[in-house]
Amino acid sequence: MGLIRARPILAFQPDAGRYYAEGYWRPGDLWSEFAASASVVPAKDALIVGERHISYAGLEAAAVSLSGRLAAHAIGPGDVVLLLGRHCLESVMALLACFHRGAVAAPLPPMFGARQLAALAGQAGAKAVISFGGETEHAKCGQLSSQVPGVLALRPGDITGASRPPATDRPSVNADDLAVLLHSSGTTSLPKGIMHSGNTLRYATEHVVRRWELTAKDRHLVVCEFGFVGSLVFGYLAALLSGATAVLLSRWTAEDALHLIEAHRCTYALFMPTHGADVLQAGQGSARDWSSLRVLAAPGLSRERRIAMHAIFGRPPLADYGLSEVPGHAAHGRREPWEKMIQTEGRPFPGTEIKILGPDGQPLPRGQTGAIVVNGPSRFLGFLANEKLTRESLTLWGGYRTGDIGRDHRAQPVDRAGSAQLLRARHRQHGTPVAVRHA
Repeated sequence: MGLIRARPILAFQPDAGRYYAEGYWRPGDLWSEFAASASVVPAKDALIVGERHISYAGLEAAAVSLSGRLAAHAIGPGDVVLLLGRHCLESVMALLACFHRGAVAAPLPPMFGARQLAALAGQAGAKAVISFGGETEHAKCGQLSSQVPGVLALRPGDITGASRPPATDRPSVNADDLAVLLHSSGTTSLPKGIMHSGNTLRYATEHVVRRWELTAKDRHLVVCEFGFVGSLVFGYLAALLSGATAVLLSRWTAEDALHLIEAHRCTYALFMPTHGADVLQAGQGSARDWSSLRVLAAPGLSRERRIAMHAIFGRPPLADYGLSEVPGHAAHGRREPWEKMIQTEGRPFPGTEIKILGPDGQPLPRGQTGAIVVNGPSRFLGFLANEKLTRESLTLWGGYRTGDIGRDHRAQPVDRAGSAQLLRARHRQHGTPVAVRHA
């Protein structure tokens, strides 16, 4: 059993009982949710990457087979497995294999270097590392062979077509066990390990799906790089837990994204701010057909860019306000008033509480600018091996101090500028701060 599994993982979430009582959390883990989807549409394409594709049944069998390989390396519930690479069939197989085994998946973007990998492996006590997507990623992870007991390099065809072992081979996994360890970018220090359970991620995923009215009939375009919450919650999980098909883009270019929307008739896409700027430029004068796209999510854009994106794509870009620590906690619905669509980041999801606090930690009157603090069923469970930082980042009522600032006008817009540094950066780039709306 992994060391992390034995810790009181809900110690810093005072509202855990309420989340269960009100139905935001429930028993059952992420693997069980995926398996339920696979049982309904076994022959349907789950993933498409370039010329490769795999059905739900094939993906389930491959993930279970890889879980068996992890078991052969003595990987069990609570053990941390680093995952590094680019979007491919194998990236999703690796994530699901961790869910099946009860291991803690630690997805990392391909930009992380060998030194960062070594430091993170030591920080988390990783028992294995899985690489995929290219020889560069395999080479980086191979350098951990003297530090990490299990080093697996997955290449196309390594685990597809495997037969499924008996269901009794699967260990018991609790919905509140640590399931995923996300990491900050770590540009100025060692990335922080951000702990999430199956319940925190399931809540975020399900409410994104509900708010944007996504169904099993949708085709999701996933362009956010592997290892970030945008690709995990808004990409992989949103598709696989709803029985939809995910089309994965391994390396970002705006033209390739527009091509995939046209070629696969994608109905949903999430573009982060840098993607949005590229797509706006590529979309001007493009002859591509994106008429299939009914849900266009593009958080973090200025008012001017939202108006421009609506003019080009013929549909309003939906914003969301989320962080790795609190993914999926506020977003636009598909039929918000136009002025709110271009000024705000949306409404909190049911069960999520957003407060605007002054320097004394007390709620501010409407219209006054202060710190945005969030608690909800998607809030992370703490920073790995850093109780001091966890305590400093949370209020006594469980709210996470986001580092963003804003004004709470209730039904009116709430301006969110971010930290002082982020405010200055956004003013340089867009000329106005980003906005958030509170219910």
